[in-house]
Amino acid sequence: MRERPPDRLPPPAPEANRDAIGKAAACAALAFAAWLPAAIGAGFSFDDREAIEGNPVVEGALPFSAAFERDYWAHRQAAGHFRPLASLALRFDRALWGDWAAGFHVTNVLLHALVVFLAALLLCRLRAAFGRLPWIGVALFAVHPVLADSVAWISGRSSMLSALPGLAAAWLLLPAGRARTSPMRCALLGLLGSGLSMLGKEDGALWALALSAIALLHGRGAMLATGLGSAAGLCAALALRAHALGSPWIEAPAAALADAPLAERLLVGGRGVVEALRLAVWPLGFAPSYAGDPAFDAETLRQAPLLGILGLVFWSCATATALVMAWRRRSALAASASLALLAWFPFLQLVPSGEIFAPRFLYLPLLFSIPLLHAGFELAFRAKASRVAVFAVLLLSTGAWIRGRVYSSRGAFRHAVLAQRPDDAPSWNDLGIWHEESKDLEAACAAWQRATRLDPRYSRAWSNLGRVELLAGNTAQATLLLERAAREGPNNAVAWVNLGSARLRGADAVGAEAAQRNAIRLAPGLAGAWEGLGRALLAQSLREDARAALERALELDPGLERARQLLAEL
Repeated sequence: MRERPPDRLPPPAPEANRDAIGKAAACAALAFAAWLPAAIGAGFSFDDREAIEGNPVVEGALPFSAAFERDYWAHRQAAGHFRPLASLALRFDRALWGDWAAGFHVTNVLLHALVVFLAALLLCRLRAAFGRLPWIGVALFAVHPVLADSVAWISGRSSMLSALPGLAAAWLLLPAGRARTSPMRCALLGLLGSGLSMLGKEDGALWALALSAIALLHGRGAMLATGLGSAAGLCAALALRAHALGSPWIEAPAAALADAPLAERLLVGGRGVVEALRLAVWPLGFAPSYAGDPAFDAETLRQAPLLGILGLVFWSCATATALVMAWRRRSALAASASLALLAWFPFLQLVPSGEIFAPRFLYLPLLFSIPLLHAGFELAFRAKASRVAVFAVLLLSTGAWIRGRVYSSRGAFRHAVLAQRPDDAPSWNDLGIWHEESKDLEAACAAWQRATRLDPRYSRAWSNLGRVELLAGNTAQATLLLERAAREGPNNAVAWVNLGSARLRGADAVGAEAAQRNAIRLAPGLAGAWEGLGRALLAQSLREDARAALERALELDPGLERARQLLAEL
């Protein structure tokens, strides 16, 4: 029998609305309880400090509108990320919590609980399609340990921000008691839901398809209006991206597989499909970071490409089958499968877009898989499904707490990575930064030296060693180390800034100017590079050029007091 939803959604009784809110609140409370222990007392992890400290948008030195005019990482080095909602969410937290990292983590947990609440509300309203709330799927999504990448890591909140606008728009597309929804309302909700989701994170573009599918419950006219509105939302988001970054295309300037041929990239993408399926079913034993992991190493894939091929074949066949069933049979489960599979499309490496694989890539696919998770449990365990589900949720909740502790600090994260890959130079470098933040400079230098021994071409460790020597007043040694950093990493803008400072202190103003101009070429939004250029030009008595450089530095970051003082002296 075909799973056709009714042409008109029956208006729910007030008791049904109260029941839906109660069930959704219970699911949200479960998510909150599962993840809150990981947030209590947690600190900054991975690149959290880099996203917050020195970011003029987050720290409030620039107006809110600046978030829509710059790269998410413009204050460090352009990464091809346009995520203004993520910047504004961090700004809100900075104003609310200051430097208290646990407060940022609590906001992440609340965002995830809100996603779970809205998802449950939406599924209650879609009960005509699913029969009843697929509570097992909602509960499994709420506590799934693989989501630690998004929920327990502050910078990972962009995953939730790409889901919330779309969920809210989807819920509003199905107003209680209405048989029809006006085309204007559909278009507006498509515009806001798709556009705002994409401003949270780039893969939020999938909501254009999801919202159109939900609007089909009101008829093809509503679907068309929603589709047009969603297309307009995507175009608006891409236009804002083009204004801020110079190009509407979603790309990363330093993608891991940027120079790899298409066949090799597809093998990596297929391997990612297999790993994603494994993590969804068995979320144990996965690495905190997959960068350089042998499972995704290009040489390994050349020698044993079978898993990559199987992953590609599975994804292609499953997606085609689900789409056909969703369109021809109007199957709600097939629509859920289609959205979940299409949510993985950006990570198939057709276009290299940064990281090869990360557990947070699973946030939207698992969200769209909620009905499938429920149906799979009922199919596998039948009459015992509820009892088994309760046990599974308790087990996964424990896993969520354990997994969340990996992100309790930069040190905890890097120790977890080094336990699996003790020769990972970037992890030793980051561990050194954690030791420096903990006021243990000796341990920091030892970690950076370990990183340079493991990978003599790793620029960031050389740069950190040179920066410490510069702070200690050892200008000659600092210059040697920073020249090595710039030589090994010619695209490392921060290394060039530090080298410029060392050269200027060594009375080489011309060399300092050259270094800072290199940094600006690589990262035009790096305020420190413009300030360094101003100081180098001032040392050459080029007062007007120095004034222009310092003014540009203050435009990018009005909080640079040294630049302000130099400008006042001019």
